[in-house]
Amino acid sequence: MSLSDLGWSEALQQQFAQLASTFPDTTLEPARVITEHRGAYQLITAGGPCWAEPTGRLRHQAEDRSQLPAVGDWVAVDPQARVVALLPRKSAFVRKVAWNRSEPQVVAANVDAVFIVTSANTDFNPRRIERYLTAVREGGATPVLVINKTDLCDEIEPLLASLGSAGHGLCVARVSALERRGGEQLTAHLGPQRTVALVGSSGVGKSTIANWLLGKEALATGEISENERGRHTTTQRQLLPLPAGGSLIDTPGMRELTLWAEAQDLEASFADIEELAARCRFLDCQHQGQPGCAIGDAVEAGELDPARLESFFKLQREVQHLEQRRQHSPARLQKQKQIARAIKQRKRSPLGGKLR
Repeated sequence: MSLSDLGWSEALQQQFAQLASTFPDTTLEPARVITEHRGAYQLITAGGPCWAEPTGRLRHQAEDRSQLPAVGDWVAVDPQARVVALLPRKSAFVRKVAWNRSEPQVVAANVDAVFIVTSANTDFNPRRIERYLTAVREGGATPVLVINKTDLCDEIEPLLASLGSAGHGLCVARVSALERRGGEQLTAHLGPQRTVALVGSSGVGKSTIANWLLGKEALATGEISENERGRHTTTQRQLLPLPAGGSLIDTPGMRELTLWAEAQDLEASFADIEELAARCRFLDCQHQGQPGCAIGDAVEAGELDPARLESFFKLQREVQHLEQRRQHSPARLQKQKQIARAIKQRKRSPLGGKLR
């Protein structure tokens, strides 16, 4: 496994050279993060695999965990096997950490496409898929909806129709990993210099698809339970090289996906609702029974699914609540204090606050 196998390019080499020039007293080499385990990272360097930890300086400068290495990141490592810096990410699949903490978690970095894996049985959930689509698009990668277990369902089109405008223009792969059918729809997104991540709930067949693409049984798989609820078989995120070039990031099943996004990030997944809102009689229409509400009219006419509208409202509230918590996060408040302190010191300077 070489760096070029994992996507190292001339553009990355230029970025690394620029980064290394800011550490003139240290010899650095590039590496890619393969796995993470309790704050330590398994890396692939030009000399082979190694384990490394972030420097104290990198930890101290990070405002939150999203600024620390994640699986898929390209990093700079010193001779003591310490990660001193991250190269700029071209994309990232990010979610809010579980529980009640307002902090982002990078699930996979530097991915070209994200395979949102669902199954054609009762796991197919349009509202959950809307969340995944919003997160992938916000992170800068291309979403690909992978409907697995198509052998369990004869009619796929009604499932896609339930996505509304979120499914418009969406690339969809219909596969059966168990029967090895539809693989060409997946490999069309793979290749040298490309990285694809697998995300989705437990039991939808992510590990089975990963083994299929890898050409070997590299990952453990498990059957779904009698109530069709999946069991976790993947326990950590890991990056794996693909036989035909490029790499794959496998991730554990997600019981919940709380967005780490902004209001405008909902527009791509809810373009139909945004378009209707622009037709409302009043600019400040709340879409809750106000006169001249185009959204309400569309629901009454059967042109808009009420469940989809409620999903939009729910995600909108979630994003607004997240933004409020961001404004009052300890990291944000600390940064505001530092800015205020710098302005105060500048005003006390002999130049009266003027720039030199």
